[in-house]
Amino acid sequence: MRLIDELAARRVYYHRPLPTLPDILLIDIPPRFSGGDLALGRYYPVILESLAEMHEFEAYLCEPRMTLVAPALLDRRPSALRTSDIIFARYEPQAPNWPWLLICFWPQSCTAMVPPSADTFARGSYTIDAYSTEGQLTDAELKLLGTLGPEHARIVHLGATRLGHA
Repeated sequence: MRLIDELAARRVYYHRPLPTLPDILLIDIPPRFSGGDLALGRYYPVILESLAEMHEFEAYLCEPRMTLVAPALLDRRPSALRTSDIIFARYEPQAPNWPWLLICFWPQSCTAMVPPSADTFARGSYTIDAYSTEGQLTDAELKLLGTLGPEHARIVHLGATRLGHA
């Protein structure tokens, strides 16, 4: 069996809204494997920082296996990207009936405050949340900005939504 035929048969690429952010492959996990640990109970996001990683991950999904495994190839790989600011970016659905994504890219000064064993940051630098509507995403952004407070709000950048393709 292959992950691409079973666990990851339904998936969509979300293109990076800024050149300095990653692409996201969002896998819609079949109901028999889904659960509360997944975004909206069913989605598994994969952070792809380069075209090479995209190819590597697609090859991983296509490998024959004896049993199904979680598509966690890149989950613990350290991010190759760096930031000194907290960056929020919206990832617009690339197909109907797929969720909005909010990715937060955290600088090392923030991630160092959390024990590595806490498994809080994907690839050591990111948090990702999924929302059914743009309004829910906006509410979450505002709540997060309010939590950070005025001393941090000045370093938060809201990534613009992609308006077209070049």
